[in-house]
Parts: sequence; structure tokens; C-alpha cells
Amino acid sequence: MKVILVGHANTAVSMKQAIEMIYGEAPDIYTLTFSPKEGLADLKVKLEKQIAGFEDEQVLVVTDLFSGTPYNAAATLAISGKVTDVIAGMSLPICLEIVPLIQSATVEQVVTTVMQNYQNYTKAFSVISKKDLEEDDL
Repeated sequence: MKVILVGHANTAVSMKQAIEMIYGEAPDIYTLTFSPKEGLADLKVKLEKQIAGFEDEQVLVVTDLFSGTPYNAAATLAISGKVTDVIAGMSLPICLEIVPLIQSATVEQVVTTVMQNYQNYTKAFSVISKKDLEEDDL
């Protein structure tokens, strides 16, 4: 499996740098940038060029925003069968969950795992501390 991170500006590049700080080299993760001067057609061409070398590989695209241009470009390639699936809402916790699965899981299994666990990715101190205080009162 190959994973392509795509986001506005340098989001994807920064995300891969963060992943590699934690996991080390991540050779099956690729990044694409999206600049203000580019549009949907430009990004779609960039994605097609990237996946051209991935013959016989499943390709998962992870984008920063649902319905943003990166997502829309990737989704059009998913509709045509050029990429296997697309996940929107790129975050470091999601990416860190994907990395160890790249060599052992299918895209479908990765998507299932991420979708089952997405609620665990976001926490708010105020909510957690209030819950802890309530539990201490019991």
C-alpha cells in the first residue's frame, strides 16, 4: 500500500516530517502540496503523476479537509478507480495509526480502523479534567 498525504499549502509535508520524528523514515508515505495558484485540475494532475508509478499497489489518499480541493481531486480519482480510497481530516493521530499498518493491512482495513477510532483522536482538557473531578467525587 502507498499513502499520499495532500493538504493546503505545506500541510502534508509538515505532517510527514512529524510522522518521521516519531516513527523514523516512512518510505511508503508521499506528500503533495496545494498552492493558492492551483485549482482542482492542477491537483488532479499532480495526483495522477504521483500514482503513475504505483502499479498494482493499493493507494490511500489522506486529505486535510472534507470537500476541500485536495479531497475533491482525490475523490474523483477514487471514483475512477485510480486510488483505492480517500480519508479526509488528516491529523497526526490518524497518520500515526496508519503508518504501522501500511505493510500489513489493506486500504479497506486501514479505513475501517481509522473510522472506528476517530473519536479517540480529539480530547479537550476541560472535558477530561471535569470528568476526572466528577469521578473523584464518587
